[in-house]
Amino acid sequence: MTRQPRTVLLTGASGFVGRPALDALLTRGFRVHAVSRRAPALLPGHVRWHETDLLDAHARRALIEQIRPTHLLHLAWYVEHGKFWTAPENDVWLQVSLDLLRLFGEHGGQRAVLTGTCAEYDWTRGSLAPLRESDPCRPATPYGRAKFTLFQQGAALAAHDGFSFAWARIFLMFGPAEDPRRLIPSIVRGLLANEPIALTSGRQLRDFLHTDDIAAALAALLDSHVTGAINTGSGRAVRLREVGETLARLAHRPESLLQFGALPDREGEPKSLVADITRLTGEAGYASEVTLEQRLAQYLEWRRQDVASP
Repeated sequence: MTRQPRTVLLTGASGFVGRPALDALLTRGFRVHAVSRRAPALLPGHVRWHETDLLDAHARRALIEQIRPTHLLHLAWYVEHGKFWTAPENDVWLQVSLDLLRLFGEHGGQRAVLTGTCAEYDWTRGSLAPLRESDPCRPATPYGRAKFTLFQQGAALAAHDGFSFAWARIFLMFGPAEDPRRLIPSIVRGLLANEPIALTSGRQLRDFLHTDDIAAALAALLDSHVTGAINTGSGRAVRLREVGETLARLAHRPESLLQFGALPDREGEPKSLVADITRLTGEAGYASEVTLEQRLAQYLEWRRQDVASP
């Protein structure tokens, strides 16, 4: 019996996670239809690209009717650094995502994976233990609330329309093309310039995962039968101070450039954001042998080459 071709629609395909997701999906044998407002100049082979504005309802319907994907990996969202936490665009993308999911189900879709955030959890809890999917979700920001609402309504919609639905609750990301104002890029920029870097206390426990690994985890999840919320992170707790010190060592720069405590810790910021990834590894079958230090070294080298390029 010939296996039915698996056609995946990847939204946000030119984005921070979308670009490595293209290769991860191709590796798993999916036929990939990628959508974004503008196609990048360099594309992986065997990808069909669609320059489509998902905010346009008619364009969304036409896209689904044309492709009729069996699988959906939906990454597109409003992600402007520093603004996305409270932006009104969160509610816009909530409705766009629900409509896309409805259209996917109406046109024979079989499995959808959408992406959430660790900001859905209750950040006021006192425990330093890794977060489990069963832990309370009490998002404190419009971004977190929109994502959690999408998870709830998306799961209900999938159950009603009869397709499989998984929710990848992503923790902290880093990788090439990351906004330079984020933590790791800002540390690397200061180290390479041999300039002091003002930082918070560095005592916070965090869970970092490179975008290549996130892409691989999402592809594994799409390729599985796991449903519901699945934490997507490394499962390893690391203090921010340790991240900075590791980067300084890898860059052969003095740790004195890292001015921990020069900035106050953010109000309402949790002491620990670390994922329990039992479901991701045990049920979705995702595994990575690459360490955080190796990924930091790769990022540092990428940034060096990016700075050196004309």
